[in-house]
Amino acid sequence: MKILCWISMLAMMAGIGSCMVEEPGREPLKDLSEQMDVLAILQETVGQDILKGDWDGALQMARGMDSVFGICNASFDRHQRLKEPFRDFYEKKMEKAMGQLIRSLKRRDSLGSVNRYEYLVKRCNSCHNENEVAERAHL
Repeated sequence: MKILCWISMLAMMAGIGSCMVEEPGREPLKDLSEQMDVLAILQETVGQDILKGDWDGALQMARGMDSVFGICNASFDRHQRLKEPFRDFYEKKMEKAMGQLIRSLKRRDSLGSVNRYEYLVKRCNSCHNENEVAERAHL
């Protein structure tokens, strides 16, 4: 069952990259809200894996989140729901928190991982608040 889950996640991640192919003068094919949906799935899985003590799974999903953040940084200089380019929010709010979470997962630090995960979720939601986005990341 676990292998099927990983295969599905890898297929989804591969699809993300292929959907981001841009044609000159056109917006990315995948909208920011769709990328946020992917982030929500990955973020929830990180939290579940931390609770289960699945450090490898949590680390892999956190790296997937960071990869999606990279796609958003490169693809969304402007968007109807953002007051600034996505990169500005990421650099101010998410980059450091994401790095801290990944480091705590690598160390298999239970308390640190939970703390960094909760902090990351709060940082996600602060960006949603600033941009008047109703959806929220959940612990």
